Amino acid sequence: MSDEKVGLTSVPGYRAAGVEAGVKEEGLDLMLLSSERGTVPAAGLFTSNHVKAAPVQISKKHLEDKQLGAIVANSGCANAFTGREGIRRARQTAQYVADALELKPEDVGLASTGLIGTQLPLDKIGEGIKKAKEELSNTWEAGTDAAKAIMTTDTVSKETATTLEAENGSTIKIGAAAKGAGMIHPDLHATMLAIIVTDANITPAGLRSALQKAADRSFNMLTIDRDTSTNDTVFALANGIAENEKITKKEPSKNFQEGLNRVLTDLAKMIAKDGEGAEHLIEIRVEGAETEEDAKKAARTVAGSNLVKAAIFGRDPNFGRIVAALGYSGAEFSPSRISISLIGEEKETPLVLKGEPLPGDSIDEAIKLLEEEEIRIYIDLDEGGESATSWGCDLTKEYVEINSQYFRS
Repeated sequence: MSDEKVGLTSVPGYRAAGVEAGVKEEGLDLMLLSSERGTVPAAGLFTSNHVKAAPVQISKKHLEDKQLGAIVANSGCANAFTGREGIRRARQTAQYVADALELKPEDVGLASTGLIGTQLPLDKIGEGIKKAKEELSNTWEAGTDAAKAIMTTDTVSKETATTLEAENGSTIKIGAAAKGAGMIHPDLHATMLAIIVTDANITPAGLRSALQKAADRSFNMLTIDRDTSTNDTVFALANGIAENEKITKKEPSKNFQEGLNRVLTDLAKMIAKDGEGAEHLIEIRVEGAETEEDAKKAARTVAGSNLVKAAIFGRDPNFGRIVAALGYSGAEFSPSRISISLIGEEKETPLVLKGEPLPGDSIDEAIKLLEEEEIRIYIDLDEGGESATSWGCDLTKEYVEINSQYFRS
């Protein structure tokens, strides 16, 4: 069941703010999230890119005790590939937040997004944190401002929430916000920036385990452009206000896991739909795989294929692009057994049945279906009972324009 009020402030015990610090030329560019209970169980997932931004390096250290009391994130400057000075500035940012909220610096999670190779403007960050501290609130508007403050090439903010019933009948809430439109590719430890808060009573190990499971079937099944950012970060905080029986890694909650899966999947689909220059949200559903890994390989490869993405942009139902991507995905299957369909809002159009292309009238129907904004590609490998879903978007001329002048913009 979805909350009417979504996002970070839909969960009791958290306050948020988004302010204009001047890191970007204009607009909200610094967000602050505070736990009213001080430090609480926390977990994080970070980029698998070998080049890790300064905030990623510092946040990983701060999470060694599996607790956080606040998160600060900025847009407009990635503070990545900035050397020792970048590390110093990330640490100073944590100190600013600690001073403002009466925390220890190691209780602060850090995230940055923007241009790689530029130093974080500490004077603006410091003043922005002071301003954000004064504006911290649990209102819906405050949560939305926080989500907007981490946007870069995003065209919309991304927020969601859910309320679920724990096994003992008590209520648990989960709220989240994310940013992401480019430099996104699966097979990471995480992807883009995302912050999840919950009032669940859960141990740090239980939270970390549930977060990884949810990310593996959502964020890690998302691809925009086959590029992995230096700054990818996911934080999760749990303040324990809910009256559920304590969730642990050894005694997980099925209901909590399903709720967390739902929240992260919502965010993943929002990011795919808002991919840089995107005109279509693409969902790839693979069924009939012999193993789950085969299903994931097949789905992610098709979603990430530039040729498939270009074909969708051109409203060209070229199933050959899909078949070729399956062929190099590494998944085990027999080409003579695969079936492929395009699924729109109201209609399914088969293109391939048991390895055989279907007549031309199917192509004509598929062309009409590709006028819709959300396209689902269904693939049946007919090899077993495993399945997986991946999300992406089409490859447009606008994507090239956005990324051809990023440094000079």
